[in-house]
Amino acid sequence: MKAVNLLLRALYKLEDAALVILLLALLGMGLVQIVARNAGFSGFIWFDTASRIIVLWLALFGAMRASRLQNHISIDLISHYGTKKTQGIIHFITSISAAIICAFSAWYSYLFVVSEYDYPSAAFLNVPTWVCESIIPFSLAIISLRFLCYSLSLPPKNTEEAA
Repeated sequence: MKAVNLLLRALYKLEDAALVILLLALLGMGLVQIVARNAGFSGFIWFDTASRIIVLWLALFGAMRASRLQNHISIDLISHYGTKKTQGIIHFITSISAAIICAFSAWYSYLFVVSEYDYPSAAFLNVPTWVCESIIPFSLAIISLRFLCYSLSLPPKNTEEAA
């Protein structure tokens, strides 16, 4: 069990590092574009497309982090007024529902990425579109697995143990 916790902590650190790197890349690319345009250069044409893709990746890594820390959007009126048993039942229903929805979304986004792979096109600088879109099924699958795990137990909410 200790090895699993160590592995999870390493994966969480990797996930957080990816968020930081993506954010810094986005800020750096924006800064380079501003400086280049103010210096009289047209800037890099592919930066706009790359920036949009980085925003997609940031949003999905952020969603993964939010689901890990259970900071996702939720309507928890019953959890404030219900009994412990009611809270547990509602938690199970909402978590398993979210897991199922994310699993279906991951599957269909995977099929979408496969179709992009079958009919290749370049997003920017000869980077295939399917590579840029591959974060969608990956992140949804991770989120689905997390909700499935949350439906089976009540993990600590917003603690450093989950971070």
